[in-house]
Amino acid sequence: MEDWDVLIIGGGTAGAVMAARLSEDAGRRVLLVEAGIDTPPGETPEDIADTFPRSALNRDYLWSGLVAATREGSASRPYPQARVMGGGSSINGMLALRGLPSDYDRWAIGGAAGWSALEVTPWFRRIEDDAARPGMRGGTTPIHRLPEESWPAYVRAIQQAAVADGYSHVGDINEHAGDGFFAMPLSATATRRATSAQSYLTHEVRLRPNLLIMSGVRVERLHIDGNVATGVRVLRGKNALEVRAGTVVLCAGAIHSPAILLRSGIGPADELKFRGIEARLDLPGVGKNLQNHPYLFFALTLPRDRRMSRRFRQFAIAGLRASSNCAGSFGCDLFLFLTGRVSGRGFGTGIGMIAAALYSPLSKGEVTLAGDDSALEPRVDFRMLSDERDAPRLLKAARLAEELLLLPSVAATYNDAVLLPPALSLNQFNRPGIVGSILGMGAELVLDGPGFLRRAALAFLFGAANRISPGYRLSDQALLEAIAPMGHPVGTCRFGRTDDPMAVTDPFGRVLGTRNLFVGDASVMPILPSANTNLPTLMVAERIADGLRRSL
Repeated sequence: MEDWDVLIIGGGTAGAVMAARLSEDAGRRVLLVEAGIDTPPGETPEDIADTFPRSALNRDYLWSGLVAATREGSASRPYPQARVMGGGSSINGMLALRGLPSDYDRWAIGGAAGWSALEVTPWFRRIEDDAARPGMRGGTTPIHRLPEESWPAYVRAIQQAAVADGYSHVGDINEHAGDGFFAMPLSATATRRATSAQSYLTHEVRLRPNLLIMSGVRVERLHIDGNVATGVRVLRGKNALEVRAGTVVLCAGAIHSPAILLRSGIGPADELKFRGIEARLDLPGVGKNLQNHPYLFFALTLPRDRRMSRRFRQFAIAGLRASSNCAGSFGCDLFLFLTGRVSGRGFGTGIGMIAAALYSPLSKGEVTLAGDDSALEPRVDFRMLSDERDAPRLLKAARLAEELLLLPSVAATYNDAVLLPPALSLNQFNRPGIVGSILGMGAELVLDGPGFLRRAALAFLFGAANRISPGYRLSDQALLEAIAPMGHPVGTCRFGRTDDPMAVTDPFGRVLGTRNLFVGDASVMPILPSANTNLPTLMVAERIADGLRRSL
């Protein structure tokens, strides 16, 4: 295969940005390779375009066989990570949050010079096209909020209770640095999801003669000659191809970017030798510093006259940011979000959910290789709650949700409330094909049926002990056993100073010790933002792409 000026590995949230920005210069030849399917303009599958995240349930868009352990010693469970053009932006819940200024100030203090809140905020504002904020129009990513009058009754009741308890009502949580209740900003229009593939890899961008996009391409390993990445070996179907490039940019995400480095001999030398891989560059931090948000879900059955209209398909519709005030914690570390439906099918608006999450966890895990074969998925161990400061704070988030649900004004808006088991919440209410349709019709009958039948169904599905009711509090153990990891892994190729032994990249994304190898995705984040990671990842990719354009 011919040589390229820039090779971008991964067409996810970050890779789509990188390809669009670096190909703006007509004299630079750019190749983007993506392991999953492409979604060109006009050919976006309907489940991806839907404002209800049906695409998260489609196995064709996910890495097959990828599993993760939530806590130390826990069994590994399937962990959904996107394998499709647009990456996480094509399957996520569309929550469009920046995080807190303090998140980025901590990046800068820790060695990521140039990434303070003052320096990154203008980039967020360039990305956002917020229809509700006149001063924030024209960005690449449309932002939409569901009007409050459209919310189900339980959301409005919780809003009123939160405000009565002293929380402010916030118009734009992305321009507010404190606690408060808010309408959820979504990376979507009123009727259609906004993916990075659609926002950046437009029809006009794809017509550029200096840009080639190849899908269905899996990267085996990088070719490294001294401190130079000369190219990669890839598989497309059964065919192995060698690709040469002057600059290589990894945008495969916080799980697969470190895995590619490790397979290529870049990482902790002792671990590489144990795997029988020649250590070409000893970087102990590769795969370490893995962070993610732990969360749990409460589900509510809603009376027919208290539901969101079926014509709205939005999933998350409102949120509450709060502070635990625990010793050693940061402000605004707790997060609740509330949903309007759990399924794209008719019964979906009959159930609401409240997620309770810790949004500034201190626990760290790692990504390691299961072997040097690229067909083997890496091992993912989140080690959630391993830092002793995390469990008490997560329990505060759960108790806040529980207390709100038990308020008489809120309890009057739903029939039943239960704690859900630790799994992707949408999987618990959705099944594919004919079976799913039949179960959906059954769910509709049960939700609108007699109370004893509804309660029996909930007890059968989720356990009678997990029902929330006045005078009964769920145990701490039950709450902690219900946690699951969000789809927000970061940190495994983190920014840092050149004298930081655990840093993998410098503040420009360059892999330390190399001349032309970069990482431009969420894996460079040294600290997990207090936000869903879509907008922060877009911001990181935009800034690293801008630096590359200036230096190449």
